[in-house]
Amino acid sequence: MEEYMKECMRKLALWHTRTFKPIMTHDELEPIMATLGFVGLPPTTTFSGGVWKEYVCSAGRWVANSGFSAAEPPPPRAKLPYPRVDGLHIYTYRAFIDAVNFYLEMGDFSDLFHVRGMPLHRAHDRSRKWRRMEEDDSVFVYREGTLDQATYNLYHFDKNSSNNGGSNKSKSIGLRNRGNNTTSTCIVPLKDLVPSPVKLERV
Repeated sequence: MEEYMKECMRKLALWHTRTFKPIMTHDELEPIMATLGFVGLPPTTTFSGGVWKEYVCSAGRWVANSGFSAAEPPPPRAKLPYPRVDGLHIYTYRAFIDAVNFYLEMGDFSDLFHVRGMPLHRAHDRSRKWRRMEEDDSVFVYREGTLDQATYNLYHFDKNSSNNGGSNKSKSIGLRNRGNNTTSTCIVPLKDLVPSPVKLERV
């Protein structure tokens, strides 16, 4: 990506709502997660070569061992790429938020975390490989290798097949409406980042 293009690009970041500060690394995230009852596991390398860090809820671990049957799907895993947690795909953040709130069951998760857009950092982001969040002229980008296929399959739907009647949905990232989940939304246009239950917005 050319330097002049990077000046116009924006990345997403997970923000700590109470302090209104972006969380850039797991060193910053792990103490917050510990106050919520989550324990950070050692980073692991995936088959694709990426490194991820997972957070396990102690109560969730007890429930998983005693209350779930083998026929039921396993509880969601709260994980993010390691060591930096900024500049990820919106689906990756949504999967993390849904997994954390699976255990916390907060009515308004945005009281804890929310996602906002921010400019690329001249020093930290210059050498990274970025991909556009959408195939059109969206200014939002994410770090290459930080969106796994399972997460993509869970949150993405075919925008073209659902674009009937000439609506503007073809220019938006689509999210499957999954009932009462914290981040369940039909359409989230990244060009607006219309506020939602997780306060997705841009600066």
